Amino acid sequence: MQYQAVVRKFGPAEEVVGIERAELAPLSRDKVRVRLLARSINPSDIITISGAYAGRTTLPFIPGFEAFGVVEECGQEVYGLSPGTRVLPVLSAGGWQEFKDTDPSWCLRVPDALSDFEAATSYVNPMTAWLMLHKKIGLKSGMRIAINAAASSIGSILIGMANAIGVEPVAIVRSEQSLERLSGRLEAVIIDRADGDLAAGLAGRHGLDAVLDCVGGARASVLADALKPRGHFVHYGLLSGESIPPSFWASHPDIAFSYCHLREWVHAEAMSDVQRAYSEIGVQIASKVIATEVREVFPLEKIGEALRAALPFRTGGKVLLA
Repeated sequence: MQYQAVVRKFGPAEEVVGIERAELAPLSRDKVRVRLLARSINPSDIITISGAYAGRTTLPFIPGFEAFGVVEECGQEVYGLSPGTRVLPVLSAGGWQEFKDTDPSWCLRVPDALSDFEAATSYVNPMTAWLMLHKKIGLKSGMRIAINAAASSIGSILIGMANAIGVEPVAIVRSEQSLERLSGRLEAVIIDRADGDLAAGLAGRHGLDAVLDCVGGARASVLADALKPRGHFVHYGLLSGESIPPSFWASHPDIAFSYCHLREWVHAEAMSDVQRAYSEIGVQIASKVIATEVREVFPLEKIGEALRAALPFRTGGKVLLA
């Protein structure tokens, strides 16, 4: 028997995620069974639970895109993995349970240098940050970039990765409290509390090579105004709850706009390339170049309490299930 967090209807996570006990099915010959030890609660999980991706999500389902564990058992046709191997199974959701049966080729090997909690936060945000910096904008020393929601978990990772290459970003935050949480080498900090603050803060800083935006809404246009011609605008979140307005594209025809979806990139790449990128990230986590703060940890069977602690998402660290 195992505990599973199950969604049987779409809606607010605190209301529709329930804990259940289920029998373990026989392990398929071509699968591995992973005993999951630690899991993150991420915005992508909550968005999926809400029904935003109902067209590609079949009910009932077990949420959880980021979960770390060790191989418990291998099917008879599995080669190259053995019991005890530390892995992140990334093919699909299903991390909010005690055991996950999965395709061995979709198990990223986790370095021994990472703690269980570091491993459980080593995929979604760090890989998204790596993808944006290295694949989307081709970050190199001398470039000038801006990052909004810079005090968030992924904002901190972006700053750390940029600093490692010799780049000091312009950091944009919404409050003095967020300002206090910032760390790393920064070209400037802009506190964007009210209309006009962002434009005033960016005045004189035009000629940015790239903007990494996870807020959306009307402020996207203000950010784009600061880009140089053909500068990169990478959009990867909607913390404002507002889409980028249609006028954005008409008024910025000379920028290189792109979305960033980690899942799409991972499913399009050879797993050897994904593992190579993840191994780079593992080195940066182990050497403390990047880090994720953990705010609270709950046992899986207390998923309701964990969701109430995690939502709404805010600065101050991640909530884990262990």
